[in-house]
Amino acid sequence: MRAAVITKYNSDWELKTVPDPRPSAGQVVIKIHASGMCGTDLHVHHGAFGLPLPIVAGHEPAGEIVELGPGVVDFKVGDRVGVHWNQKGCGRCRVCQTGDQAHCAQAQSWMHIGGGNSELMLAWASGCTLLPEGLDYAAAAPIFCAGYTVMSGLRNADPKPGERVAVLGLGGLGHLALQFSRAVGLETWAITGQADKVPELKAMGASEVLVTGAEPGKAMTDAGGFDIVLSTTNSSKQVSSAVGGLRLNGRLMSMGVTPDGPLTIDTMTLLLGQRQIRGSSQDERSDLVEALALVAAGKVKPRLETYPITKVNEVRERLASGKVRYRAVLLHA
Repeated sequence: MRAAVITKYNSDWELKTVPDPRPSAGQVVIKIHASGMCGTDLHVHHGAFGLPLPIVAGHEPAGEIVELGPGVVDFKVGDRVGVHWNQKGCGRCRVCQTGDQAHCAQAQSWMHIGGGNSELMLAWASGCTLLPEGLDYAAAAPIFCAGYTVMSGLRNADPKPGERVAVLGLGGLGHLALQFSRAVGLETWAITGQADKVPELKAMGASEVLVTGAEPGKAMTDAGGFDIVLSTTNSSKQVSSAVGGLRLNGRLMSMGVTPDGPLTIDTMTLLLGQRQIRGSSQDERSDLVEALALVAAGKVKPRLETYPITKVNEVRERLASGKVRYRAVLLHA
């Protein structure tokens, strides 16, 4: 099979012919049709995870099962599926025994058996989720990381009817968070520092678009404050400021990495307003299923740039330079 292989960190990925994978017990082989390119792939490219090389990356894959390993009974050949990051826990630790295998310290993922930037991908059946009927592979791919992450953030915020949501960071994750929040019936504002994004954010369904500077908290307060902030920004300064834009009992869900430094929070702001800051990543499997269903129903439309896998290095460089408009997806012929 053909695959985009990382053979050396900080160097071009090589399109190579490698042996076809064969499934062990509990595994499946998937013919990949689409594989999303995520910001985390840049961390992999730079060696942040310390993975042994060579390795095939790609953790937003969608395709068709073409082979089953022994003992797989929940899927059949021909099933259309995607694969999320953590595919299988050890099954025996306390986390696994309480049904939360995704957070097992020994969880198996694409980092152990290979990712989706390839014609064929090996995956644990427990990490696969069926695609809803009619959902396009390209649209499904980014939901297995970006969409899953922000839907879990929204659900972990425990929104109540009538509450007001702000989305901070309107990129690959944030544009999906905005649409998911609107799709479930919440008043949802887009908070951005880019005035040129206003028309398209309104077209995505934003109730209002608030254009702010580097410290959005005051502008958010002046706009009446928010019960929930879904934050995907990579700016710790913006996150720290946005806490001040929360209403009484407000919750800020942090889903972005902030490499520019730690958060700086006035503890009185937290204490007197009974405000909360909570980290959130991919959580309940039901969040992923709900997200896929909303995309399949046309209520959420990922904004995509699509490319053949032969342009994988061009796409990676485009993502690194901030030129990708929302999400990039590699298509496999």
